[in-house]
Amino acid sequence: MPTILVIDDNATNRETYTDILQADGHTVMAAATGEEGLAKLTAAAVDAVLCDLKLPNLDGLATMELAHERFGNVPWILITGFGNEETAVAAIKQGAFNYLTKPVDLGRLKATVESAVRMANANRENKALRRDLGYDEALDRIVGTSAQIKAVKTTIRQVARTDATVLIEGESGTGKELVADAVHALSNRSGRPYLKINMAAIPRDLLESELFGHERGAFTGAVSQKKGKFEAADAGTLFLDEIGEMPLDSQVKLLRVLQDGSFSRIGGNQALNADVRLVCATNRNLKQEVLANRFRMDLYFRLNVVHIQVPPLRERREDIPLLALSFLDRLNRRYQTQKELSEGLLQHLRRMDWPGNVRELENHIEKLYVLTSGKIVGPEIAGVAPARVPAPANHRSEVPATQAPVGPDEAIAALVGLPLDEVERRLLLATLAHFEGNKSKAARQLQIGVKTLYRKLQEYGLPSEEHGDAAEVGAKA
Repeated sequence: MPTILVIDDNATNRETYTDILQADGHTVMAAATGEEGLAKLTAAAVDAVLCDLKLPNLDGLATMELAHERFGNVPWILITGFGNEETAVAAIKQGAFNYLTKPVDLGRLKATVESAVRMANANRENKALRRDLGYDEALDRIVGTSAQIKAVKTTIRQVARTDATVLIEGESGTGKELVADAVHALSNRSGRPYLKINMAAIPRDLLESELFGHERGAFTGAVSQKKGKFEAADAGTLFLDEIGEMPLDSQVKLLRVLQDGSFSRIGGNQALNADVRLVCATNRNLKQEVLANRFRMDLYFRLNVVHIQVPPLRERREDIPLLALSFLDRLNRRYQTQKELSEGLLQHLRRMDWPGNVRELENHIEKLYVLTSGKIVGPEIAGVAPARVPAPANHRSEVPATQAPVGPDEAIAALVGLPLDEVERRLLLATLAHFEGNKSKAARQLQIGVKTLYRKLQEYGLPSEEHGDAAEVGAKA
């Protein structure tokens, strides 16, 4: 049975819309403000929203934008006063499904809601099909083709549709939250609430209230009852980021919830139950934290049902160009430009260690982007001299006689951080260029056989045909 959320500050309108839609077989939730409507969306999956444009504090358009940002593109039907059609049409361009004008024609209301529900069902089916075929937007956001990233994506697909607790470990900036998002997006709970809480960002004395809620008067400042994240995430997923920062006394209470699924609000006696799938992340090594008595061993084993280790960027350098280009594409779309990253800059980025990982790379690309006035973002923008790429075989580089040659220390420094096969490939090219393409001389200099040289050239996809110059033919004779 489709669920419709009605948001209108007029009580008579809310009751009328509710009665009409319930008579049509829909489940209806009602809210008087945009803030209340967002809270309803957090608590339950909704097929469509019927929302008045003019609301106190947060208007209908702003409510829609926040809802789409937090919960995806839920079909949104705006109700506008007479003469506000231009605003409504602009809202459709911003993502609204449709609009109705006051006084609302009830027949058109029912037909528009039915269309919105059909679109929501089609979107769900399409998402399920993409998921079955191994495609998903949440997985696409994890950029990379390295073996490590492929292994992470494989594990996500394997565990997503279960209810197993997942522990994600990795250095800061590696993309642990993206992994958590993908686990939820591919799960059977994807249409249910997905709440996040950063354990390091919540003051110690407020953490338990944030997780389990509190009753009115439970402590100074508790002027009303508040639901905690466990209660709000019922039937959905709760992501606890930086779980390694959780105080020991709070760990005990979290363990109790994981053991029997029940908890109480602070200051309350009523036992509450919540069906929540838990996903946790930390930049600490929890095994070491357990040995140091900073994390409970029993809680660690409860959380570490499925373990996903997100690799640092320095261990998957082949993904750096892909990530850099994806960040550039995002910036081009944001600023409506067509800037490009030069090959020299991509080589430079690949050699760097990136202690801040993907987050640092993203910030670095944005810095280079805004500092570049032209179309090409090159290494000189980063304060690095453009890398010298060895000339291909049988190609004489037109280097001015006044240009100083690159010293051995500089040449070695340019190779630091590159994979070994790339170093060998460059060495082959440079040696061939030095001997003007004569493979016999290059092989002798490299102290390998000519056949071995040909094989390596073929392995690296480099030109390996015989040039037939006199020196090489004489050498073979």
